[in-house]
Amino acid sequence: METMKPEIIARETIKPSSPTPHSKRIYKLSLLDQLTAGYYVPIIFFYQNKEGNNNNSVISSGLKKSLSETLTHYYPLAGRIIDGATIECNDEGASFTEA
Repeated sequence: METMKPEIIARETIKPSSPTPHSKRIYKLSLLDQLTAGYYVPIIFFYQNKEGNNNNSVISSGLKKSLSETLTHYYPLAGRIIDGATIECNDEGASFTEA
C-alpha cells in the first residue's frame, strides 16, 4: 500500500465572520466532553474537483470564507480551552492548513 505525504502550502488561523456575543464567551464542557477530550483522530479530507476549476486560490478562498461563517454558529471551535472544563469563546479562530 502506497503512503501519500501531503506537502504543506500554507497555514493560517481563520476567525469567525462575526464576533461571539459577550453572553456566550464562556462555554462549560459536559462531563462526557471532559472524559473524551484527550482523544484525537487525525484525518485528511480529499475533494474531487467536479467543476473543472483548477485555480487553487479561488477554491482555498471559498473554503476559508465558508469556515469563517461556520465558526460564527459553532463559536466554541474558535475558542481556547482555559482549563479542563471550560472553553473561552474568544474568537481566536481555527487552524486552516492547505496542502
